Amino acid sequence: MQRAKAPARAATIRLGVVGYGVIGRHHARNVGAMRGVELTGVVDSSPTARAEAERAGHRAFSSIGALLRAGIDGAIVAVPTSAHETVAAQLIRAARPILVEKPLAPTLAAAKRIIALAQAARVPLMVGYVERYNPAVEALRSFLESGKLGGLISISARRVGAFPPRVRDANVLVDIGVHDIDLVAYLTGAYLTLTSAQGGMAVQHDQLDFANLLLDAEGCLVSIEANWITPIKLREMSLTGTNGFCRVDYITQEASFVRGRSFSPTTGFEEQVAQYKAGLLTSLPVRKREPLARQLEVFVAGVRGAQLPDPHVALASLRIAEEATAEITRQQIARGTAARPA
Repeated sequence: MQRAKAPARAATIRLGVVGYGVIGRHHARNVGAMRGVELTGVVDSSPTARAEAERAGHRAFSSIGALLRAGIDGAIVAVPTSAHETVAAQLIRAARPILVEKPLAPTLAAAKRIIALAQAARVPLMVGYVERYNPAVEALRSFLESGKLGGLISISARRVGAFPPRVRDANVLVDIGVHDIDLVAYLTGAYLTLTSAQGGMAVQHDQLDFANLLLDAEGCLVSIEANWITPIKLREMSLTGTNGFCRVDYITQEASFVRGRSFSPTTGFEEQVAQYKAGLLTSLPVRKREPLARQLEVFVAGVRGAQLPDPHVALASLRIAEEATAEITRQQIARGTAARPA
C-alpha cells in the first residue's frame, strides 16, 4: 500500500467531502471558508444532492474515483454510517488522510477494521466527534487538567430532543448517545464499564429512541440520558469533583464552576435559600465559535503532518453503545416488546 505523504506546509490543502447530506453540507461550508484550504469538490450518488452542491458553488462528482482524479490531499467522510467502512477503505487505499464522521462505523468490529487498515497503510485517520472541539468542552478540559475540580466523583450527561428525520440507519445511542460516551472517555482517560442500561421505543417501532445508561469510569459514576422524545433540545453535562462542581451547555457554549463549600445549620427557609444563592456558578472563559470549524482545523493540521487524536479512544463509544443496545434488547425480548421489522 502507498504511504500517505504530507503536503508541504505552505501548500494549499485540497479537501473533498464525500456525502452531501445535512452534515456534509456543513463540512463543505466550513472547508470553503478556511484559509490555506481548497474545497476540491463533493461526492454524492444522488443527482439531487449534486445539483444542490453545484448551486452552492461546489464542484460535484458522482464517484470517489472522480474526486481522486481531480486531486485531493485529504477527505471528509460524511455518508450514512452504514457506508463508512466501504468509503473509508477506498480513500485509505488511495493513501488519503480522512476525517470520518461519528460514529466511525456501524459496529465495533467494522471500526477496528478501519483503524487497522489506516495504521497498516500509515494513513492519518480522525474520527469526527465534534463535541470534543466545542469551545465550552475545551475550556472544561483545560480546567480539569488544572486539577481545580479535584478528583472526579460523578458525571451526568443529557442529550435529548425531537426525532431527526434524517436518521435511518442508527438507534438513539449510536446516533447521539455516542457523543457523551466519547466525551467521558476523552475527558477522563478512563476505561468505561457499562453497569446498567434501560430504554425502549416510545415513538419508533424498529429502533431504540430513548435510553439511560450508568457507567463506571474507573471509580467515577457516569449517568447518560439520550432520547428523541423530549420536545426541547438539551445538550448538557455536569461534573462533580472533590473540590467542586462544573456544568457545560454545549448549545450555548457556556461552562461554569462552583467551588466546594460547606453549609451551616439554618433557622429559617429564607436563610437556607440565601446560603444556596451564595454558591452561584462562576463562568469559565470560553471563546465561542463553531465547533466544526475548530475540528476541521485539527484535521487540516493532521493532513500537514501533525499528530491527530488517537482513533482508538473513539472505540469506547461504539463498544458501550453496542453493549447497552444488546442489554436493552434482551430486556425487551424478556418483556415481549422487542423491535418489530420495519
